[in-house]
Amino acid sequence: MKRLAYWCSIVLVTVLFSNYAYADESLPPSLGSTDILSADDHAAVLVDRTAGKVLLADLQANKFTSLSDDASPVLDVEVVKQPEKIVLLKKTNRNTISKTVFSYQGAVLSKSEIPLSLKDGDKIKWVAPAGKANERIMVQRLDAFNLYQFPWKKPSVSYDAKVVDNGWEFVSVMDWDFERYPYLAIKYMASGIMNQVYFAKTVNLYTKKEALFKDFNTDFNLESSGRNTLLFTSNVYDSVYQPFPPNVLWPKSTEIQPYYQIINADKGIKSKVLEGVFADKGDHSGWQTELINNQLFVGDLAEHTWSLYSANGSAIVMNQSWPGNRESKFAGYNAAAGISYFLEYRSGKASITAYPVH
Repeated sequence: MKRLAYWCSIVLVTVLFSNYAYADESLPPSLGSTDILSADDHAAVLVDRTAGKVLLADLQANKFTSLSDDASPVLDVEVVKQPEKIVLLKKTNRNTISKTVFSYQGAVLSKSEIPLSLKDGDKIKWVAPAGKANERIMVQRLDAFNLYQFPWKKPSVSYDAKVVDNGWEFVSVMDWDFERYPYLAIKYMASGIMNQVYFAKTVNLYTKKEALFKDFNTDFNLESSGRNTLLFTSNVYDSVYQPFPPNVLWPKSTEIQPYYQIINADKGIKSKVLEGVFADKGDHSGWQTELINNQLFVGDLAEHTWSLYSANGSAIVMNQSWPGNRESKFAGYNAAAGISYFLEYRSGKASITAYPVH
């Protein structure tokens, strides 16, 4: 029964958070289920994982353009800076991939189909052309990663991500990112009786060099940035409602928390770039982070304040009031205008509000 309960929980987590293809349009959107991708200082792409919908937001005008106009499952959304374009990949009824390219203004630039055969549960990432390399698609199926390119018949690179650790009953791939060859970043969840932790691994698919990191006391998100993998954590203190067994690592409000770290995949080392103490004042105290446009938003849940840092940890904006009593999500920052943008859902509809930075 324990094995059955475990696998049921894994399936539920995977369905809700790791694959747009299983979105439920009957559920209302929420800040927690919305990913935000920056297009430029005035535009952002909102990916609603709950309903599988994609919106292009004009941050200044608070106007929205739908980029997903049918019920086909969303597989991946990528924003390319040079040349400026938004790439939307959806699953067709033939289990192949439809690719639509938009301008930053929402105009359709091209439509095509990629004849790569997918199975239920496959997760993919589109990789932009670079140098002499054409576009590629990384496909994850359980522990197997396969990188494809035209003519999409056989993988050019394959990797078995399985981790065996005798200290845990199960170790499963929970998330991953792949921005460009050869660097792959993977998040694992290790589970045992009355306990679970998260691992991070970086892989150089060319040299086969791997580095595995196990010293996390909370869940984390990750983003691949070439040879660097960016790790950022969020946490709500809730030990009153969910007591932790004595052998479980968990964040304590009296201790310094490394909430932003960088792994150098080539060297296999991790550095603590940003860390601090977050007070526990009840009412869901803790911290929240978002990485948007290569900038790290850090919100203090107890103090209702936020700060913004560059990817290398340099301060950009400090100790600003968090709009909407924290019931909003950072959507972008225009440094030239000194304006921050935040997303809210009002009666189930997205709304962007601009706030001056002091």
